[in-house]
Amino acid sequence: MAGPSSAWQRLRERLLSIDPENSLQTPDLLTVAALVYLALPSLIFLGGWLRLPFAVVTVALLAGSMGQFMRRADVQWRQPYALPALLLIVAAGVAWCVLGGAGHFFYANPDWIIRDKVFGDLTLTPWPAAYSFSDGYHHILRSAFGYFFPAAVVGKLFGLGHMDLALYLWTALGATLFLLLLPLPRHAGGLLLLMLTIVVGFSGMDFLGIVLITGDTPVFPLRLEWWLPFSYPSLTGQLYWGPNHAIALWLVTALFYRHWGHRSFPALVVVILPMLVIWTPFAVAGILPFVGIAIARWFSQGRSIRDWNLTAVQCLAAAMLTYLSVRVLTLDIAAIPSAPSIEAAPNKDGFWLNYLVFILMEFAILAVLLARELRHSYGLFWLAVAGLTLLPFYQYGPSNDTMLRLSTPCLVILLILTLDRVNAWASKPDRHRLPARAWAIGLVLLIGANTPCNEMWRAATFHRIPPNYGLSMVEYHGKGEPPHYVGRLDKPVLLFLLRTPSLIPTHRQQK
Repeated sequence: MAGPSSAWQRLRERLLSIDPENSLQTPDLLTVAALVYLALPSLIFLGGWLRLPFAVVTVALLAGSMGQFMRRADVQWRQPYALPALLLIVAAGVAWCVLGGAGHFFYANPDWIIRDKVFGDLTLTPWPAAYSFSDGYHHILRSAFGYFFPAAVVGKLFGLGHMDLALYLWTALGATLFLLLLPLPRHAGGLLLLMLTIVVGFSGMDFLGIVLITGDTPVFPLRLEWWLPFSYPSLTGQLYWGPNHAIALWLVTALFYRHWGHRSFPALVVVILPMLVIWTPFAVAGILPFVGIAIARWFSQGRSIRDWNLTAVQCLAAAMLTYLSVRVLTLDIAAIPSAPSIEAAPNKDGFWLNYLVFILMEFAILAVLLARELRHSYGLFWLAVAGLTLLPFYQYGPSNDTMLRLSTPCLVILLILTLDRVNAWASKPDRHRLPARAWAIGLVLLIGANTPCNEMWRAATFHRIPPNYGLSMVEYHGKGEPPHYVGRLDKPVLLFLLRTPSLIPTHRQQK
C-alpha cells in the first residue's frame, strides 16, 4: 500500500509537471527579440532621466547583462516558424492593432484621452517631466509610462506628426511578438488560423453575464465589460484600452511558459524582471507567483542556486534597475486609493451573488471543462485559477488596477493551455470525433468572443477623434495632480541621480 509520502510525491510531481513540447525550449531569436523589446524602454529611461555619468554606467550594465545572457544561454539564432506561417502571424498582429487607440486610425476608447496627454507630455518636455514645483520639490510624471518611451523619442526627433505612427508600429511589434511566442502551429494552415482567432477572441462570457444579471441582451456596440463592479478584460480589450500595461504582461507570461523548464530560466528571470517595472509594476507582481512554481521545480530536481549560472554584472544590473525604477514609480504611492472590494461595493448585500456570477462567466466554467483535459502544467493551471478567484476581493487604484492587471498572467496561462488542448485534439487521427468537453469549450469561447468583436465593431463604427496634445495631462484632468500619475520628487538619492526636472508646457500649440 502506498504511504502518505508516496502520495505527496505524486501530487508534487503532478503540480510541478511541465509541457514537454513547449516549456523546455532553448532561447532563440524570438526570445532575444522579446528581451530587446522589453529592455528598450528601460535603456531610454536610464539614458534620458539620469545624469550623464550615471546614465553611461547604468546603460552599460544593462546592455552587458543582456549580452552575457545571450552568450551563456546558447541562444539558437533562428525562429521556429515556416515563412508562410510567420507572415500570417505578423499580418494578424499588425491587423489586430489597427482598430486600437495606438495610431488613431479609427475611434479610440475614452482611456486614450489621458494616455495621449501622457504621451504628449513625455514627447514635448525634456526628461524628467514635472507638472509643478511646490514645497521645494518637483512633482514629476511617474506613471507606468515605459510603453510610450520609444515613440516619444521618435516624436522628439522628428516632430509630433510621426509619433502616432511610431506608437502604432511599436504596439503592433509587441502584439506580434506575443503571438509568435505562443505555442502555435509552425506551418500555415487552417489550424493556425483557428488558433489565432482563439487568441484574438479570448474573453470571459460577458454577453451571457449581462443577460443573467439584467434579463436583457446587451446593446451593441456599447461596451460589454464592467457589467459588474469587477472586470477581467479580454485580450483585445486590454490591447485597445491599456496596451501600456498589457503588452509587457503578455510577453513576460509567454516567455515564462516557453522557457520555465530550461536551465537558462533563472538567468532570464533575473535579467528580465527588473525591465518590467518601468513598463508596469503589475507585470512583476503578476508573474512572481508562477516563478515560484518554477523555482520549486528547480530545487525538486536536486539543483541549487549555484546552478543558476548568474554573473556579477547581471546581479548588479538587476539590483540597480529595480531600485531606480521602483523608487521612481512609488513616489507618493500611499495617496493611491485602495480598499477591500466589499467595503467599496455600492450594494454590499448583493456582493456575493455578483461575485459568483462573475467568476462563473469570466473563467470558472472554462476552467472546470479544461481541468479534465489537462495532461501537464497542473500547478500553473491551479495557480491561475486561484489567482482569478481571489483577485476580486481587493481593489487598488481608481479603476481597480489589481484586477485589471494581475489577472492578465492568469488569463494568458488559461489561454495557452486552451491552445495546447486545441492542438492536441487537432493532432488526433480521429479528430472529427471530438470529446463532449471540446465542444463545450468551443461554445464557451464562442460566447466570450462577443466581447472582442464588440470592441472591434465600436472602433470601426464610432466617430474618429484625432488626438489633442494641446493640453497637459494635469490640465485635462482638471482636479489637481492625480496620484496614480504624479509623485513628489523628494527622495535624496533620486535628487542626486536624476537630471533636473523640466516643467511641462501648458496650453501648448500642436506642431
